[in-house]
Amino acid sequence: MKKFNTDYHLPTVLLLWLVVAFLIALPFMTPNDIEGTVFIPIIICAVCAALLIWILVDTNYRLEGSYLKYKSGPIRGKIDIYRIHTIEHQKGWMIQSNLKPGLGSKGLIIKYNKYDDIYISPKKKQAFIDALLEINSHIEIK
Repeated sequence: MKKFNTDYHLPTVLLLWLVVAFLIALPFMTPNDIEGTVFIPIIICAVCAALLIWILVDTNYRLEGSYLKYKSGPIRGKIDIYRIHTIEHQKGWMIQSNLKPGLGSKGLIIKYNKYDDIYISPKKKQAFIDALLEINSHIEIK
């Protein structure tokens, strides 16, 4: 098993942490004139903050056997490496991908099966690509 941590785009990560702080502080900034009504917003804000924290601290990619396993908080999945046909270096801000379990701004778009793709952002991109090519040497790199 090889584990690869995600790369971080600092402005995005800082913005997400500010949102977490705002979500935690928001229920305490609202007036609580009516007894019991502040409980539901606290629960909603806490769940949203916990979800964002989970994504921020638990995003990584693993190569186990012939599978690429990814997780980003509750988003988890695996891809058969032998079904990967193309890896593209992401260019620009517009990411053309269906699934994006990555926190970096310069990542990889992995195309597999006939129409499926995923955007990931491993910190050590070349080592990640090399590890995939060790398993499936037929992957085209663009």
